[in-house]
Amino acid sequence: MASYDDTTLERIPPVLQRGEKEHVLVVQDETVFHTNEYRRRVWLAQDQQPIRKKGFGRAIHVSDFICETIGRIKLSEEQIKDQLDLPDALRLPAFEARKITYPGKGFDSWWDLAQLIKQLKNTIAIFEYTHPNCTAVFVFDRSSAHEGYAEDALNVSNMNINPGGKQKKMRDTFIPLSNPDPAPGEEDTRGQVQRMCFPDDHNDPKLRGQAKGVKVVLQERKSVWDKFTSECKAHRTKMVGKCSSCAKSQVHKDAERRIALAESMGQDDAVLHEDITHADTEAPSIAEDPWCCMYRVLALQEDFQSERPLIQTIIEKAGHVCLFLPRFHCELNAIEMLWGYAKYRACTPSVLARACTLNWPVSRISRFSGRKIRHCKGTCPAVS
Repeated sequence: MASYDDTTLERIPPVLQRGEKEHVLVVQDETVFHTNEYRRRVWLAQDQQPIRKKGFGRAIHVSDFICETIGRIKLSEEQIKDQLDLPDALRLPAFEARKITYPGKGFDSWWDLAQLIKQLKNTIAIFEYTHPNCTAVFVFDRSSAHEGYAEDALNVSNMNINPGGKQKKMRDTFIPLSNPDPAPGEEDTRGQVQRMCFPDDHNDPKLRGQAKGVKVVLQERKSVWDKFTSECKAHRTKMVGKCSSCAKSQVHKDAERRIALAESMGQDDAVLHEDITHADTEAPSIAEDPWCCMYRVLALQEDFQSERPLIQTIIEKAGHVCLFLPRFHCELNAIEMLWGYAKYRACTPSVLARACTLNWPVSRISRFSGRKIRHCKGTCPAVS
């Protein structure tokens, strides 16, 4: 990865050895512009009062990727011309990473994980075209959308304790080899394929094709279930699906997720008072005992612990690197400086028409990246 001069913030290209690839920092974020985002300071005649419209007005949502080499992830005019000369089947799916939507009632839907995934795949294709033989280091904030998992991901939060009912059907997995050794004479289920749903020819017609639930999944992991049973007997505690400590912790996390989602979509007024109360209270501590309940036992299983967010899976499958900034530290993202610069320069009555069509100089974006990298080194795992 390139470094920066401490005095001039000029980018210093890396010296590569044979077989090495240059790693290019690529950061992503979203922002919302509003029609009535005017400048805070205006010239007025003496005794004249500014007349401002009520409310923020129509919203325009922008999601973009920038890097330190070419600024915004997009093709140059020459590259676009070359693409247009190709047959449709050979062209890139998009010529720029930026995605603009107009959310609201009767307009576009609010930004979600599905739209981000589509944008991400286009961005990877554009990056690989503009940066041959380079590896992208994608950096994201820890928002609820960025940490979203695939629909069939191993996520204990999407499971019921008992079989069937309304719970997501998850992909099959392998029982971890790191589980406890089986008791003498007992079957060793470690390393075996575990189906997360009952077969279509199950004895109970009501369970055919249904999700197994936490309890059945643990029982099929024989040595884990036996260990859980013995721990409960040793501590003289009841075998429960989810203890009060884990339940309270999940309520707190769900409230924070809903608030973050509403804020990212510009719907702060839609946040429920109950969610604010749960989020403002101190996060309950999770029980230190890893065998406190079935929910926690399964959540700590190796295959559930190693499950990665969907965007990370897509990026790493393409041969690039995915990193997440520390929680509640989105100011470490270089693109935040770009949003601030954009809103300062474009906050006029015509912001809705102008803000998202502005093309910022590559030199300025590069300097934004240089400042953040110099500021974050040694403190942020994403850029250390």
